[in-house]
Amino acid sequence: MRKPHLVFALLVAVLIPATAAAHPERTTFFPDHTKGERPTYPKTGEILTVCKSDSRARVNSLWKGKGKQTSRTRRLRLKQLKRCKFRHIQAAVDAATTGDRIRILPGVYKEEPSRAVPFNDPKCNREDPKYWEETGDSHGEDGKVPTYLFHWECKNSRNLIQVMGDSPEDEDRVCDQKCDLLIEGIGRKPEDVLIVGDRLKRDVLRADRADGIIIKGLTTEQASFNGVDVVETNGFIVEDIVGRYNQNYGVLTFTSDNGLYNRVEGYGNGDSGIYPGSGPEGHCQRYGIEIKNSSSHDNVLGQSGTAGNGTYVHDSKWFNNGVGIVNDSFASGHPGMPQDCSKWEDNEVYSNNQNFFDEGNQEFCKDTPFKDRKRDHVCPQFQSPVGTGFAFYGANANVIRNNKIWDNWRSGYTLFWVPAAVRGDQDPGKQRDTSHRNKITGNVFGLDLAGKPSPNGKDVFWDEQGDGNCWEGNKGIGGKLKADPPNLPTCDSGGSAGAVSKPEKIGPEIPCATWDPQENPNPPGCTWFTTPPKPENPGRR
Repeated sequence: MRKPHLVFALLVAVLIPATAAAHPERTTFFPDHTKGERPTYPKTGEILTVCKSDSRARVNSLWKGKGKQTSRTRRLRLKQLKRCKFRHIQAAVDAATTGDRIRILPGVYKEEPSRAVPFNDPKCNREDPKYWEETGDSHGEDGKVPTYLFHWECKNSRNLIQVMGDSPEDEDRVCDQKCDLLIEGIGRKPEDVLIVGDRLKRDVLRADRADGIIIKGLTTEQASFNGVDVVETNGFIVEDIVGRYNQNYGVLTFTSDNGLYNRVEGYGNGDSGIYPGSGPEGHCQRYGIEIKNSSSHDNVLGQSGTAGNGTYVHDSKWFNNGVGIVNDSFASGHPGMPQDCSKWEDNEVYSNNQNFFDEGNQEFCKDTPFKDRKRDHVCPQFQSPVGTGFAFYGANANVIRNNKIWDNWRSGYTLFWVPAAVRGDQDPGKQRDTSHRNKITGNVFGLDLAGKPSPNGKDVFWDEQGDGNCWEGNKGIGGKLKADPPNLPTCDSGGSAGAVSKPEKIGPEIPCATWDPQENPNPPGCTWFTTPPKPENPGRR
């Protein structure tokens, strides 16, 4: 006799032939974290200066006044301007060698020479496997994705600015040229150095196998996929960066390690503002990526990470998105499945009720290509349950501790099973490999920073699947959590044991997974895309 869980997994596999695309990338591999380290801000190395014709006027305007510090900074910037030899950032990258520092003066950088390179340059023939590899998942363009050699030989065909660290003559996937670079905007704030995509190139700024890179002090927008994209890189810092108004992601890292996001802001993106996907495989022994002092708002998702493993997220804000934070084993083709071993601590996750899935917007998005939309118009690129703070679908061994979670009208924290069949793995032995061993402790639900009631729809909504999931020390309005199920397993008891997903809970979720922005924007029976009613506030009766 078949096990009920397996029968249900097979049903899911039949109903979900393919999920929406997450991050389109070639076959990538995790770097050896023991051979890399998080970089430090360099004090030596040749300086290559980039500027625009109006940089002098911008410097004088940004640092006008007679204050001692203001005057000193203005003099330093104007002195830097005298050293400027480049009008385009890519030209400085091309001239750089390992350890150099690229400094970018205030201005708007459209990278006209890169724009002139045709998108998907035909000289890197789609039929040549050197340049395009087959992909069996949902990420490709007509079933194919470009290889590393494509980016190398058809430079700027997919990326407005690119840093390629690994010479293709070897096969070690390790940076051996243009490593340890600093790319730094030197305005007063990140918006003073603005890099504007052409709405065709996939990435505004791509760092690929660029070990030790630091990207700092700038804003990227209008990429057809990612504002900043860091791939297969061992050691990186992304700091004082704004990623906004990109079709999919603000700042994204993929199969990278020894990294830091610090003071990163993402907004107006069709997927997530911040995306540490296919994160480090530390298996709960280490966190390879840290996110701190950051914020993500007014996106479809604040933070997401399919196979977002080994990431420590703290002291950050996730608000006014459709969903605040997502971690999942949902979209196929990501290394590191199933997701495990990340931690969220001391974050604020609130008011994630913005709905980009209303019928009018989806119809407009379906009929209007990205290049023809208004600069700040957001079209959803990934399905999500609007009104949710944390949405964990197929997530294992995560720690959610000491966060403040309020005013999310569907739920503050959702935990659901995802069978391996959804990600394309039909092995019967793996269908119950999520969601286990998650610890949700010491969080405050339904109370704002002033301690006033601001309820979630449910504080916790759990499908009751998994072993070792536990809740302890959490507080809600009146001291109690508004949870489904009402009696959550405690950590002292060892957590859940042998629990299986409740069909009546997960069943209504299935149609939502078939969402596709072009082919199926409104799946029949899906409730994710209807904004939940605002919960009644018990403090205002």
